[in-house]
Amino acid sequence: MSAMPTTAAITTAFPSKDGRYYTAETYLLPSDDVERARLQAQHVVYKHYFGSELIPADLELKDGDRILDAGTGSGSWATDVAQSVSSLPVQVIGIDIEGKLLPSSGMNTQFLVQSSLDLPDEWTGKFAFIFQRLMIVAFTEDAWKRVIAEFYRALRPGGCLQLVEVDLLRVLYPEAITPPQTAKWLEGVRSLCGMRGIKPQTICKIPELLKATGFVDIQIKVSPRYTGGEQGKFTRDTAIGSQRGLKGPFLKAGGFGIANTSGEFDAFLDTVEKEWATTDFAWMWTRWTATKPI
Repeated sequence: MSAMPTTAAITTAFPSKDGRYYTAETYLLPSDDVERARLQAQHVVYKHYFGSELIPADLELKDGDRILDAGTGSGSWATDVAQSVSSLPVQVIGIDIEGKLLPSSGMNTQFLVQSSLDLPDEWTGKFAFIFQRLMIVAFTEDAWKRVIAEFYRALRPGGCLQLVEVDLLRVLYPEAITPPQTAKWLEGVRSLCGMRGIKPQTICKIPELLKATGFVDIQIKVSPRYTGGEQGKFTRDTAIGSQRGLKGPFLKAGGFGIANTSGEFDAFLDTVEKEWATTDFAWMWTRWTATKPI
């Protein structure tokens, strides 16, 4: 695998500053300029570890096809895909429940404020490909069931769904190395999610939910993202930035024995970041690909 690209402007661009903007009780990360920069950098990391493959290599697009990016955030994936298929009359639609991060629509892109849990009736059977990543700190178990059912409805027969998640709580890969301060932090995150009704553990059931909904040809690809040393700095920056983004809801919930103040929170995350830099710690990312039968 090639070396991680370097981008000087974003290597340390994700401070755990106070007064960040949060959009919903059921989504724990902020929606602001700092998060926009982190999401753009995270997209670079995603492409690196998944071989720059934005859409399945065997997905045959035809004139008039539509692609949906659910939970698009800053629109980085949707914009990138739109550029990659610009020679075809294919439209890429990005949706999110918060419009603050959405970019402007372009020649073959459209960005809308729209919930994935209740897609428009007129979208039934309209999409050739649907993509969603990193909603692990957003969905209850019931929401996971509902969103997968909505994706199934919106896909045309033969259409393809791709879900990408990080094993935030080490439920898929409990054998993965988890240093002590990181383990304490993740236990706090588990408690925070529990208080909000969010269930990251549901990712264990994704293949089961896909099959129960009617999807076939379910494939899984695992990609560990190591954070150690200089080689892992780019990945480490984007990952720790997401954890620092939890400051608002984490402190509001009482700090879970980790931090009572903003300064204590920052200091603790500094120790977590140091563990990631000096051990064989890796975030285990998993991608599920499934097809709606013809």
